[in-house]
Amino acid sequence: MPRSSATPLPPTDQRHRECLDNARRVCAAGTVPAMLVIGGPDIAAVRCNEALAALLNRPRAATRDESGHGLLPGGWPAVAEALRPLYVDEGEAKTEGGAAAPLRPDVALLRLPTEPPVTLRAAPLLADGRVVGVLATATLDDAIARMAETMRAEVERTTAARSRFLASASHDLRQPFQAMRLFLDALTTQVDGNARATRTAGMLANAMTAGERLLNALLDISTLDAGTVEADLQAVSLDALLQSLAEEFRPQAEEKGLRLRIHVPADAAGRAFTRSDPVLLGRIVRNLLANAIRYTQRGGILLGLRKRDGRWRIEVWDTGFGIPPDKQDVIFDEFHQLTNPSRDPTRGLGLGLAIVRRLSVLLNAPIDVQSRSGRGSVFAVTVERLADGEGAADAAAVPAVPADGGGAAGVPLDGMRILVVDDDSMVLSGLLLTLESWGCAFVPAANMREVFAAVDGLEGPPDAILTDLRLPGKVSGFDVIDRVRKLFRADIPAVVLTGETAPESLLEGQRRGCAFLHKPLHPDELRRVLEEVRRNGKTAG
Repeated sequence: MPRSSATPLPPTDQRHRECLDNARRVCAAGTVPAMLVIGGPDIAAVRCNEALAALLNRPRAATRDESGHGLLPGGWPAVAEALRPLYVDEGEAKTEGGAAAPLRPDVALLRLPTEPPVTLRAAPLLADGRVVGVLATATLDDAIARMAETMRAEVERTTAARSRFLASASHDLRQPFQAMRLFLDALTTQVDGNARATRTAGMLANAMTAGERLLNALLDISTLDAGTVEADLQAVSLDALLQSLAEEFRPQAEEKGLRLRIHVPADAAGRAFTRSDPVLLGRIVRNLLANAIRYTQRGGILLGLRKRDGRWRIEVWDTGFGIPPDKQDVIFDEFHQLTNPSRDPTRGLGLGLAIVRRLSVLLNAPIDVQSRSGRGSVFAVTVERLADGEGAADAAAVPAVPADGGGAAGVPLDGMRILVVDDDSMVLSGLLLTLESWGCAFVPAANMREVFAAVDGLEGPPDAILTDLRLPGKVSGFDVIDRVRKLFRADIPAVVLTGETAPESLLEGQRRGCAFLHKPLHPDELRRVLEEVRRNGKTAG
């Protein structure tokens, strides 16, 4: 029988190899960072698993042995020193005077110089009583912390990506709702007198309103998360802001049989100023007031202002259901409603307080809540307090809130000639149907080429320009306005429709004296603006 040409390994070497081979398999199969050290610390060969190789940015270290100094340049001496006690030979080494050798520790902790640092728990590998290597794996606490950090980073990355997408796509997402709203308004006019069709149109309008509210809230949250909203800080009169908001919400409160009161200290009347964004701060308080009215069945609402620790504290008190202590944090999460388990959209969407929390961070205006179940709640927003007299001259004016049904009587729009520009055929058709129902004459266009063709046949300038902000290519609604005004040498009133909220666009429109209407808009909003143009020959801005 022929003999094998391979020389068999001595039994001791065979056991050493089997020990190391088993350790290699254990190391490679690990899901947490791990490494195998072969030989003594000074001349070690090191094999990492994929988790540690990725952490060290040395992918090849998972497929081949590396020297310690090559794997951790500059960091290996400290690791080798930590490993050294594991290699003590308890059978040979003697201390001075013939005393017993020091005991070999069961484990050693290795601190790898990664970012962030990782700690490995190292244990000696024994064959025939001798240390042939060391197997080191991440400690459980460290592994859990690292996995939690990885998961947190992934959640943040996914959330940021979603927010950027929704913020950038807000215009396109609003377009279908805008077209449906315009078609619905035209349909409502056409079925006037047919009670059954009118009732169906009303139900459709309610369903659309719920969808629009949800879409707008989601887009608002995404815009805030994406970091595209910038606060326009200026001096704000808190007295005027609160008075205006109280007038705005008092009809809603009275409709539910609630009393809405406002309390401003006598020494604060006309002297309470902060530096903030008046629109965003007003939005915070609006959401708090809307929540208070929604969740209060009897009693009343108090909108108050007080000084505390050198700052102003705006408070909204209610006599509603109250909030259990263990729920006072989660109510600021998206879609969280304590008293709406069936998700009835008529009772809110659960997004108002999520928006409040994001706005409070943006404005550096902390929100806190105190509540007792069955007794009511108080939500408070704390803002900077300007010194007496500071900011009074340049305080932001708070726009008056028109009473329901108030204002001048409707102005007929018959014969009003309007240039209408929108590249979305559905929205354009809806606008034309709406304008036609009001008796307006219109000139439609979808791009700049069609604009020139449309106005070429006009004997004089149109009475108004109604244009979408985002048009095909690099053309914007502002380009249309500039070109048409230059062509007719007239400052033609202009209304810009947009689904975006970028402050630079708003500023650019203000410089041109344009009115802005945000999609999805209700036809009544458009009519009010056109009536203003017909009445005064200009937009309200």
